[in-house]
Amino acid sequence: MSLFSRLETFAYKHVFVPRQGKHTFDFIGDLYSKGEKVIDFGSGIGTNSKLFSPGDYIGLEINKSRVAESIRAFPDYNFQAIPLINTENDRLPVKDNSHDIVFISLCLHHIDSKTCKLLFAEFRRILKKGGYILGIEPCIIPTSIFSNIIMNVVDRGDYIISEADYTDMYKSESFNINPINIVRTFGYNLWQYKATISENGNINKDFFTKKTRYRKFTKPINTFLTYGKWVALIFIIFLLLQYSILTYLN
Repeated sequence: MSLFSRLETFAYKHVFVPRQGKHTFDFIGDLYSKGEKVIDFGSGIGTNSKLFSPGDYIGLEINKSRVAESIRAFPDYNFQAIPLINTENDRLPVKDNSHDIVFISLCLHHIDSKTCKLLFAEFRRILKKGGYILGIEPCIIPTSIFSNIIMNVVDRGDYIISEADYTDMYKSESFNINPINIVRTFGYNLWQYKATISENGNINKDFFTKKTRYRKFTKPINTFLTYGKWVALIFIIFLLLQYSILTYLN
């Protein structure tokens, strides 16, 4: 586990998670009932596990540093590190038709549409009949230009798209979308939704979403902020050590 990965996990826990807002995930309590089996895909540092009963929950995450933090912070819950899904032959470590809910929190905007389509196939496989996806993603709102830019500056996700684009992507994979709400918090527009499998839907293998036009200009800034903050921190620590040593010698 690299030092950078550990540092990013620390920053994610103490900077990004608090910015999500205290009541952003309250809608889950209106839709989930104890006893329903839940897969939390992209479970991060496990913060949202508390929305569900420990016996109902499995958190899946590709970042091993975040899985380790989840296990440490929430020992009553089940977390697993998983590999990337890259081909149609790759599978999540979950049985067919075994879960009632797939929960996806602030995850899809990090994943290109080709990979999303592979994941949607997996979600259809593991969901029971009548099962559904509960999700929340940052979304572009045409009338909210300032927030659109802020999200793309501070967030590492390359695929923050509009509610309409998310809906089209789900429809292309035979899911019906039921929008719930858009929550505005700390410069983000967070779209809450429920997606159910459409019995009469068709799979559109040619559907792809594109990066938002903002990303072309904000990606270099985001990259600088991502890596630059640690360079600045190391430099500050170096200056403090240097000052302490000189003070001690004098």
